[in-house]
Amino acid sequence: QDDLLKRVFIVDMYNRYIYPGDGYAKRAIKRKVELDWGTEDSEYLQKVELHSEGALNEVRPDIIVYNAGTDILDGDPLGGLSISPQGIVKRDEIVFRAARRRGIPILMVTSGGYQKKTARIIADSILNLNQQGLIGEEALEEEEEGSSSLVTSVMCK
Repeated sequence: QDDLLKRVFIVDMYNRYIYPGDGYAKRAIKRKVELDWGTEDSEYLQKVELHSEGALNEVRPDIIVYNAGTDILDGDPLGGLSISPQGIVKRDEIVFRAARRRGIPILMVTSGGYQKKTARIIADSILNLNQQGLIGEEALEEEEEGSSSLVTSVMCK
């Protein structure tokens, strides 16, 4: 188990006052980005960009498993942050652009988010990623052969 932890690089952005309550889990995080109650888009997106770029300059992963939680949305009963729907869409774009610039395959999973409107926000984000050429047929055409194309293809079907 310790060997696996050495091979996995975890970047985590979270409300410092509510997560993670588990000390063992927190020790596994290599790049902790602790946020305050009510953090808004401007500060949040700056940190997403800074730490996405910083982490990918520090390590070269074989794949990125991107947990795109939506409990950061303003009004979420658990997250305690104040990120707009547009902020969530932009966050996903920033992360995908950082991965694409480096040719690293990315697998996006969703989690958190305890409001009905999060499904629409996730759909809007996926549509935006497609419109930006970060996923979908255009992204496949730009990729060289290899695992990046495979992961992008699987995500789009």
